[in-house]
Amino acid sequence: MKLKDRQYDRFARIGRVVALIQLHKTWGVTVERLAELCEVDKRTIYRDIKALESIWHAKFQCVDGRYSLIESDFLNPITLTRLEALTIFMASRLLLSHSKAFNPHVATTFEKLGATLDPQLRDEIRKTLEWMRRRKPDQKTERVLDEITHCWLNHKTVRMRYWTLNRHSARERLVDTYYIQPSALDHATYLIGYCHHRKQVLVFRVDRIHDAERTKQDYEIPEDFDANVYLSPYWGMTATGTPQEVILRFRPEVARIAAETLWHESQATQLDSEGYAVVTMKLALTRDLVSFILGWGEMVEVLQPRALRRQIADAASRLYKCYESALEDGQTPLPCFDTTSGSQVNTPDQTATQPVLF
Repeated sequence: MKLKDRQYDRFARIGRVVALIQLHKTWGVTVERLAELCEVDKRTIYRDIKALESIWHAKFQCVDGRYSLIESDFLNPITLTRLEALTIFMASRLLLSHSKAFNPHVATTFEKLGATLDPQLRDEIRKTLEWMRRRKPDQKTERVLDEITHCWLNHKTVRMRYWTLNRHSARERLVDTYYIQPSALDHATYLIGYCHHRKQVLVFRVDRIHDAERTKQDYEIPEDFDANVYLSPYWGMTATGTPQEVILRFRPEVARIAAETLWHESQATQLDSEGYAVVTMKLALTRDLVSFILGWGEMVEVLQPRALRRQIADAASRLYKCYESALEDGQTPLPCFDTTSGSQVNTPDQTATQPVLF
């Protein structure tokens, strides 16, 4: 290994040592654990800590063999691998599609992170941020998010006015914030917390919160609460219902997509002898799941449970009634698409029931 490569590896490891010590800020972390995580011996970790103290003037305290970083003006030495740098770039692209409003805090965050990257990726992040800035800011949601974040981090109950879909006006709620969760499915951010009015843990969409203010009321998040466990039975953020076995059968034309895609952590996919993909998942029957299935049209059939088959059949019947007149008035059907090549097929005597595949 060249000297330059060894120096790069050392700087990358030292940066990780700092990140790990800060990650374990509350209780500290042992040298043995740092050595295990960094896959080096303890003597190497001791040398890294000494270098951080002498070269970067970092200050550590060691209590019962556990190191923690003393707050100071110390700036972390950040060195990223190419794939770590790519991760930051991809995160910026995901956030670009997450919201249609400009969030200045997202921009400044990626400006700081982008400064540490390879020039080419840095330029791509800069272009992404320039595109973000073309959007109008949503100052109301920004203020609300800042307030509920403060309440979450400081364990203070938030007072807010929330407008649910089935109400004509917003109503006041007192909520203990347990978690803040972004959703790629519907391009929104959600608050998961205990509602004092409903006496249960609920999910609130942040852009439906009209205003929020912190209170002086303290609360504790239950030790057994884990947002990952809480959300695991659900397709999206509609956290209602009891999970049950859902079995979907995808037609051969889209079986490969089903085989390639992991939609849910409970998913198991098998190809049958006829080329269909049979997908089994453990999920609650929510409107998010129904919307997903309807989006595939006739390319997927619900095998189980019967209640979900009935929901899809009812929805398809109502959808047909919406467009029944268009099918009866002799209008020219929309162009179809070949399911194997994705190219347009100009056959006016066919109805456009096949989706465009990518």
